[in-house]
Amino acid sequence: MSEEELKHYLGEELASKYATLRDLRPVRKGDFIGVEQDKFYVQLSEEEIYELSPLAYYIWALCDGEHRVDDIARDISENARVAYYEVIEPLVVVLEEMKKAGLVAY
Repeated sequence: MSEEELKHYLGEELASKYATLRDLRPVRKGDFIGVEQDKFYVQLSEEEIYELSPLAYYIWALCDGEHRVDDIARDISENARVAYYEVIEPLVVVLEEMKKAGLVAY
């Protein structure tokens, strides 16, 4: 999908934000410690345990330093059978929140 098409579907600000992330290869931090009733738990330290939604956990698991953000978007799009441009906003939001929490790094 071209930059112009993304701007059309996402708006200028989100398309621009995605353009800066698109080719980065995020690396997950922390350790998966378990799942309970569709809540996934990742531990950064003894004091820091995060509860992730199924989508956030799926994204976190794909952050292996090999997959580009664009690869993750395409994977989610294909597996969820949702248009590529529709997964970008939730993906960007989740990645931003996980970066703030220290769960991913670039």
